[in-house]
Amino acid sequence: MERAYHLWNPFTDLEEFLPYKDVGPMTIVRGEGPFVYNEAGKKFINASGSLWNVAVGHGREELADIAFEQMKKLCYSSCFRQTHPKACELADCLCALTGNYYDKVYLGSNGSEAVETALKLTRQFFRQSKAEEKRGKYKILSFKGCYHGVSYGAIGLSGDEINEKLYAPLPGGLLQVEPPYSYHGAYGTKNQAECELKCLEEIQRVIEREGPDTMAAFIAEPVMGERGIITISDSFFDTLMELLDRYDMLMIADEVTTGFGRTGELFATDRWRKRPDILCLGKGISSGYLPVSAVLATKEVYENFKGEDHYFQHGSTSSGNPVCSAVALGNIDIILRENLVENSRKTGEYLMGKIRSLMEERPVLGEVRGRGLMIGMELVKDRVSREPLSESEMFEIVADCASLGVIVYYNRNVIALFPPLIITKDIADHIYSALKTALDTGQKEEILKRRGY
Repeated sequence: MERAYHLWNPFTDLEEFLPYKDVGPMTIVRGEGPFVYNEAGKKFINASGSLWNVAVGHGREELADIAFEQMKKLCYSSCFRQTHPKACELADCLCALTGNYYDKVYLGSNGSEAVETALKLTRQFFRQSKAEEKRGKYKILSFKGCYHGVSYGAIGLSGDEINEKLYAPLPGGLLQVEPPYSYHGAYGTKNQAECELKCLEEIQRVIEREGPDTMAAFIAEPVMGERGIITISDSFFDTLMELLDRYDMLMIADEVTTGFGRTGELFATDRWRKRPDILCLGKGISSGYLPVSAVLATKEVYENFKGEDHYFQHGSTSSGNPVCSAVALGNIDIILRENLVENSRKTGEYLMGKIRSLMEERPVLGEVRGRGLMIGMELVKDRVSREPLSESEMFEIVADCASLGVIVYYNRNVIALFPPLIITKDIADHIYSALKTALDTGQKEEILKRRGY
């Protein structure tokens, strides 16, 4: 008799998933360093980073010991009108990592909560501004197709038609502009520098059209992950922040994915001329060992929360959980102690270079882009039209990678790599080898080669 399956998996078509549940890497039972294992004992390189989370790799006994000791000492204590040492230590640590540019830290459980916190923080910041003319600023701009989480406010930021269809009406005051994604000719150009300039012009037009006295903030991922590992220049964000300053708007950087070494910098925003006003962190903060996120805000932002009844009217039960905080501190220590940020930069450059070299013999590779160990490969039917591969074609390639012992992430026609930051060049070579084989799509490749693409 077949056993009933009661788990309702996120973002999963269960009718499609269940027949394959026991095949390949669909059911993972163990992890060790950069590898994971299925029930049959087959080993896979965890090149998806277990949903982009596991920066320091699986099986770190040090982190298990930290959690165990903290559970024995204090398993839970609220941060509502009280505190405890581990939450304070984590807040101190996060501020110190930015040279104390930030002054206050809200701790949460996941990236969606971090973004939701930042949205509420922004609106309350302006609502109780000392300058009366700024109290009507509430609209928040973002890139169309961005991914900032699954909470109600977060999905409203994306402008995604599916979200609109399923969950409308979405929260008001959330506006989008097309990102500077030149590969597919955004803003009528395939030149990235020109595309970024036109995007900045469009942002200014939207601010003027909506009324600067209503515009509160812009939120962006330094590298757009779910949209397809879209890289945007640091100079774009430098100019954007100058523009926002002129209109008294805040900059919110969502580094839930890019933070803690993923892009080859501790934070991707370290490369910007000026840090954002609000910084959202998650994923790599604890390497997925326990659910942790954080929102960092400057002294200037906190000023508007001083005074009678001006305190931040927000919180969650698990905010600052002592066990989660302790594990996050241990995880950050590993990242710094083992120089994993530098390893991400060097190994990422090495792996991306090898994959780019494949473009000469694999016409299906339309573009390879990314930073550090955040790498995207856009797969196309030909490089002239840049027509995306179909869902079924993408699935076949991803399944081939799995059969070759490498788990990758994919969305639409982009394969993405987010391996643990501990990977070596040897493991990078294995990832490259699997991709080289999986991307050899047989007759279709031969046809494309004959056409000269």
